[in-house]
Amino acid sequence: MDFEVEAESEADFPKTRSTRHKCSACYKQYKKKEHLVEHMKVSYHSVHEPRCGVCQKHCRSFESLREHLTGPLPNAICSKIFSEQGCDLCLKVLDSPSSVCEHKKRCCLSAPAPMGTVKMVYSDPTVVNQNGGGPEAVAIDCEMVGGGSDGSLDLCARVCLIDEDENVIFHTYVLPQLPITNYRFEITGLTEEHLRDALPLKLVEEKILQILYNGESIGRARLDGGRARLLVGHSLEHDLDCLIMTYPNHLLRDTAKYRPLMKTNLLKEWKHLMITNIRDLKKGQR
Repeated sequence: MDFEVEAESEADFPKTRSTRHKCSACYKQYKKKEHLVEHMKVSYHSVHEPRCGVCQKHCRSFESLREHLTGPLPNAICSKIFSEQGCDLCLKVLDSPSSVCEHKKRCCLSAPAPMGTVKMVYSDPTVVNQNGGGPEAVAIDCEMVGGGSDGSLDLCARVCLIDEDENVIFHTYVLPQLPITNYRFEITGLTEEHLRDALPLKLVEEKILQILYNGESIGRARLDGGRARLLVGHSLEHDLDCLIMTYPNHLLRDTAKYRPLMKTNLLKEWKHLMITNIRDLKKGQR
């Protein structure tokens, strides 16, 4: 009789085992699979992200990895192993405590060199525009300072163009159209002195376009490129917006949109890429 009552109670209150969907990169867990899918779409986990040497968890930055290992609320197992076999500088986990001492003798990460401490002179770009010659591709990089009341508005204050051999073909400091409220010196190395003789933004735009179009008409460049040069950079859309400049999309090569370099959580693609590279290496050795 007691057995029947117990069976009925179990039938009335069935045990529910909730399935947790875990991200294979950062180990976050979600109750619903669609929540995990949304997380994967926006997280962009990459093999280039720092990983814990113990549990192989992906971390967004070395700061988050350090918190994971030695922060106020570290992972207990990882923290214990790291305290015995880890390098405090590069955060690598070695095979044994004895190998840590040998590693620390070689692990000497130098402090980053301050940027912008030497003021570069303005370079005239006309030397690369003779007879439509010169490099076929040009890489661009911009240094941003802050504008607006809180300094969060990106303003281009320095621009540099190099050719395929990494030779500087154009460099100048840029005078933004809006007042600068934050020079972001820790990142840019720029001060008010650097921008004292800076070129106006409109003039910088004209000189850059002169280099890029390479004597080709805008109409021809928009159709098939002609003699116009390829523009290479990272997050080109952002740089061009800050320069208030447009350039044909088919002449842009953005490394932020190049799939092998993109942050991704599609581990199968990375596995396929690695297998392909290994096969190519083996073929080359035969």
